[in-house]
Amino acid sequence: MTLLSQLISDNPSVDSFWSLERCVSVAARSEPHGPRSPLMFDVEPEFRSTPRKWDLILTAAYERGIRAR
Repeated sequence: MTLLSQLISDNPSVDSFWSLERCVSVAARSEPHGPRSPLMFDVEPEFRSTPRKWDLILTAAYERGIRAR
């Protein structure tokens, strides 16, 4: 299971929502092969650039990362 809060804390250079989106995609690509673990939204991103439907955007980035590996 990938926690959004863990991704944010592991990547202190993330300073906007769009850099978080790239980070989510990279994290999905580095997941081990096998049964896919979901991205869990345990926190809401608190960036000024966070769009209204942020959860859909991050889910799509995670799915793109899974497909790219």
